Amino acid sequence: MKAILPGLLFVLAAPLFAQEDKVTLTSGEVLEGCKVQSFDIRELKYVPKNGGATSVGTDRVAKVELAKFADTYRRGVSSKDGNLYMPVARDLVGDKNVLMAQLGFVAAANAYLDAGMEAEAFGALDELQKAIPEAGTVADVYRLKFETYAGRGPRGGQNAMAVAKKYQADATTGAWPQGLQVEAEFLVALAGALEGSLQKPAFQSKLREIVARAAGSFPLVANRANVQLANSLRETKDLEGARAIYTDLMGKESVDDNTLAGAYLGLGMLDLESGDASKKEVFKEALLKFLRVRVVTKDSWPSLQAEALYHAILAADKWGGEDSRLISGRCRYILMNEYPNSEWAERAKNK
Repeated sequence: MKAILPGLLFVLAAPLFAQEDKVTLTSGEVLEGCKVQSFDIRELKYVPKNGGATSVGTDRVAKVELAKFADTYRRGVSSKDGNLYMPVARDLVGDKNVLMAQLGFVAAANAYLDAGMEAEAFGALDELQKAIPEAGTVADVYRLKFETYAGRGPRGGQNAMAVAKKYQADATTGAWPQGLQVEAEFLVALAGALEGSLQKPAFQSKLREIVARAAGSFPLVANRANVQLANSLRETKDLEGARAIYTDLMGKESVDDNTLAGAYLGLGMLDLESGDASKKEVFKEALLKFLRVRVVTKDSWPSLQAEALYHAILAADKWGGEDSRLISGRCRYILMNEYPNSEWAERAKNK
């Protein structure tokens, strides 16, 4: 699984030849050629290429790439095996290199989730939080767990809510940066809608409140909340309101893959729901949008990838054009093999 919401934080292995670290902020700004000194739940300290030591709040960090990551975890990186990350991360904790260690634990969790080893992934995340309770990647403990449960649909709602509320409580009592607190509030709202305790009018009102709080300072959370707002508007038949939000998000610069995938999905759903036997080309347009989630937003959450594949199957079948059966079959194969535990795989089995 790719790191999420799942996250605002993605930990990637830098190429072996890289000599400098790289930090991407939630605004889209990239701090090239810097040297990361430390990363905890409150701030990331770094030395820019030209200048003295400075810092940025953890809630403004979207991605961290350490020059030595790939070399340090070379066996795990090459094999994508979580079991090969874990011993190195543990040794680094013993050596007090918590910066590199925390990234290894998250990479191990992602590798385990990619392999369908949920228990091992959660174990790696729990070990991270226990070994380095103030790590900057602790937010990923909640994001990855939430995304895993939310990806199951309503049947995962109760567990998703428990994770979201724990995130919110820890962020509040720990006085974590404001952006993390807003993100936790967003996850609580998502879980409420998922489990059915937050009905659509209240859900939409809450999302508008979160967007207003996050706009400007925390664009990543605002964008993702806007996607959910547009989805809810579409479901309550405010189609033009939904389309306006999706289109606006598509036109923004530095939009993250999860937001972009959500917009593609939403616009595809509008097409899918507007087609009929006399307008089959609309189904083709929907299909192309769903396929863009797979092709263009490769780092988006697994739940979005699975949802796009499921609806691509529906769109291809409704379109019925050249190669539609081949496309439908290929999407079904990927859905069943790469996302077997998702709610969308369950739906496809019953289709």
